[in-house]
Amino acid sequence: MREQARADRPAATRASARERLSSRPAAARASAHERLASHERPGTMLKGPPITVRCPCGERRELGYGEVWRCACGRRWDTAQVDAAQYARLRRVQLRFRILPVCLGLATSLAGLFFLLTHNTFSLFVLLPAVLVLWGMVLRPIHRRRYAAALGELPRWELRSG
Repeated sequence: MREQARADRPAATRASARERLSSRPAAARASAHERLASHERPGTMLKGPPITVRCPCGERRELGYGEVWRCACGRRWDTAQVDAAQYARLRRVQLRFRILPVCLGLATSLAGLFFLLTHNTFSLFVLLPAVLVLWGMVLRPIHRRRYAAALGELPRWELRSG
């Protein structure tokens, strides 16, 4: 029955649906294969956070430090205009605030492994929910507020198109 209905539809309708799917942004199409840190580009830890460039024509692009981008309107943007010392300070702030979640995860994993190897599984089932509640309800909101405050103290850059 479905095949009959599909055959009865005009080919233009099928093509337009295909065009609609292909015109969606890649991030929307790849939502099934989303990374855990989907808000970050790969290599952010090693290369540093991306610099968001907004052109007056409305185009927006995230570039790495030192990258050059030519907008569709013809303007050329160079992120090397950003002071290297200021960008290094941003990277230090970013790395400093990643330490707490990583250390908490490692400590929890080591404690869980210890409980598992000592056959103390009851403590394992108490440890994991307790750490998740502690992180989610107490530590994470405080950590996010401090991170936002630290980022707020950093300068904003105004790039000039060339």
